Amino acid sequence: MVLLGLDITIWVVLLVYLLGMLALGWWSKRGAHSQEGYLLGNRRFGSFMMVMHSFGAGTHPGAPAGVISKTVSAGASGIWVSWVWMFGTPFYWLVAPVIRRMRYLTMADYFERRFSRAASTLYVVVAAVGMTVMLASVLLATTRTVQGIMGKADAGNTWFFGILLTVAAVFIIYSYWGGIIAAIRTDMIQGLMIIALSFIAIPAALRLSEVGGMDGVRETLATENSTYLQLFDVRQFNMWAVLLLSVNAPLSMLAMPHLMSVCGAGRSEWEGRVGFTYGNILKRLCTIGWCVLGLAWLAYLIKTESAIHPDAAFGDCIRGLLSPALQGVMLACVMAAAMSSGDAVQVTLGGLFSQNIYRPFINPQASGRQMVHVTRLAGLVVALVAVGVAVLMRKSVVKTILDYLNILGLIGISTAMGIVWRRMNTRGVFCSAALAVIAFVLTRYVLHWPREAVTGLPLLAGILGGVVGSYLGRPPEADRLEEFFTRIYVPIGQERRLTASLEEVVPSERRFLTWRGLFLVRPSRQSWVGFFITLGICLLAVLVMYQLLQA
Repeated sequence: MVLLGLDITIWVVLLVYLLGMLALGWWSKRGAHSQEGYLLGNRRFGSFMMVMHSFGAGTHPGAPAGVISKTVSAGASGIWVSWVWMFGTPFYWLVAPVIRRMRYLTMADYFERRFSRAASTLYVVVAAVGMTVMLASVLLATTRTVQGIMGKADAGNTWFFGILLTVAAVFIIYSYWGGIIAAIRTDMIQGLMIIALSFIAIPAALRLSEVGGMDGVRETLATENSTYLQLFDVRQFNMWAVLLLSVNAPLSMLAMPHLMSVCGAGRSEWEGRVGFTYGNILKRLCTIGWCVLGLAWLAYLIKTESAIHPDAAFGDCIRGLLSPALQGVMLACVMAAAMSSGDAVQVTLGGLFSQNIYRPFINPQASGRQMVHVTRLAGLVVALVAVGVAVLMRKSVVKTILDYLNILGLIGISTAMGIVWRRMNTRGVFCSAALAVIAFVLTRYVLHWPREAVTGLPLLAGILGGVVGSYLGRPPEADRLEEFFTRIYVPIGQERRLTASLEEVVPSERRFLTWRGLFLVRPSRQSWVGFFITLGICLLAVLVMYQLLQA
């Protein structure tokens, strides 16, 4: 039986899933009555839940859909749509405890305490723009994928808007109810489903007679175009572009508003460190599956002489490979991926507005319940704006993904400089952001320069602006600096030491580099061992992908 172009089995699976997510959001309302409960879940989650939260918050349909879209059009180099974050991942191990030790509710709190209220407001504006574009890419990728699965990729705007509004409505409702508690609980379920999404269709694709297994994929693609089997291409993901994007990735990560929850919602800094790092490692490994599926489907399209819009390739291959029941599971996985990212963005951007705009500028005497209410309403507005942005940017999933990566990197430069350089001040933040934004707009939208220029020049401009602007302004207040650097070097559980001096907390023998205001501390054994283990896993993943293309 078919209903609106889909087998009735698919509708049953989807209905059960959507109702389950709404029920979980309603149940999570019990722990979301305070601002800390709504934004950070009262910091009570263990390592597994934190891994799933980090994985779910950072993994959305834009990842598999973007990788498969680019793979179908350019070959194996399409993997870098998601892997641009690859070599920034080891730094997550180092960054996570620093973020947790800040003990703030939002990343804008960091800008206010380290710099000033004006810098905090600037962060809210830039982060809101970047994350709204990110959420738009989530909604856009989900809609295009579902259209492909339903065979409605060319069916006009009615299906596009219908799917878009349905997906947005579900995560808006349960995030509104349960805040980050609902997000983390649903991320656990959705994370497991996203892993299934990454691999469930690959065996079916490789078994196709037109494909002939992985050997057949390599033979078909090598015959059609040898560049299809190369990890880098000269047009967009060449070696220099990937290198610069890998440098930019940790900076973009430092600007993510939900960074405070993925690092700080755990019981201790260990849970935050393990969750943040290995949730993202899990995504890097799943990306191999997405690329292999894209290569298999590209081989199939070549053999059958078929042509489709690349953005619909993910959904198209799911519709062609799986039974109705598994199509329903895959549709649920796609929506899970969208909701796990959408809920985190909705909650954290709502928190930025209530905590760093509403309370300081509108209602300083707001009660805890008032703050939660404003956070919910602000998150609702953000989600609705993102729907509108998705409509405006619906021509390309890949371009939308790369745009939000660059936009967040513009303010992430200031985040990093404030953590490692004592001389960085409010004027430096504004100069860094201004020059980086100007360079990005010129290279991306005016001059239309190559990807490496769009990434590299704003990065250099931001660093230069931060240095020059800081020296043009007064040095930061000594008390503010002392309080901040003491805070980030006092481990969780040792809060009694927060009243000690910075010299007591970080004596001279522990300081690694203090030249010209830099403040780098010698890493602990846990830090450097974990860093190199993570780096080794990243290198191994690249080697595995290389071997798959060459065997």
